[in-house]
Parts: sequence; C-alpha cells; structure tokens
Amino acid sequence: MTHADLTARTMCSPLKCQPWCQDGDGHPNERAREDQWCLGVEHRVHLSTEATEFLSDGNTRQQYLNTYLLRQADDTAPRVFVGYGGRSGKSATLEEARRFALEILTLVDGQRT
Repeated sequence: MTHADLTARTMCSPLKCQPWCQDGDGHPNERAREDQWCLGVEHRVHLSTEATEFLSDGNTRQQYLNTYLLRQADDTAPRVFVGYGGRSGKSATLEEARRFALEILTLVDGQRT
C-alpha cells in the first residue's frame, strides 16, 4: 500500500488579483487554490470606551473594529470583512455590507429608536 505525499503537491497557477489587493502578485507561493486570497487595506476604528488590551509582549493597545475587502480565488465577487480586534468577525456580500452601513448611519443620525 502506498501513501500519498501531501507535501509534494504542485503549486497552483497565480490568479488575477483584484485592483485593491495588497499583494497584487497573484499569490504564486500558495500551494492550494483555497489559500489564494486577495486582501484589501484594513481600516480600523478605535473603541474609546473599551478597556485597553494587554498584549503578551507587555504592550497595550486600544481595542478596535476593523474592516477590509477580501476575495478568495474562485469567489464570484468580493466581500467585506467586519471584525473586532483582528481576532473575530464575519464577511458579508457588498449588498449586505451596504445595508449594514445604512443601518448604522440611521442609528447614528437618530432616525430610529
């Protein structure tokens, strides 16, 4: 019986990166197609009423919300990632993200109780 050597997989061909992709090189060093992600610039909003986070290296940082565009190699459209502190979050379609942004603006503008 023979065993497949999974480390011997060949590299997949580079993809055409999105114009907003940070790397822009087609991600040629990724072994599998599902590892090829275009990631956009991260935007952060620091949360002034959240406790400061203590890091393992002794430093501190203000907690934040973050967002950026992302698209996996074979996805048909980009998505918007909305996260908390770079540790957790969810991705939404562009339309879902647009609706969420409008909901936030409606709340902030005091148009809804």
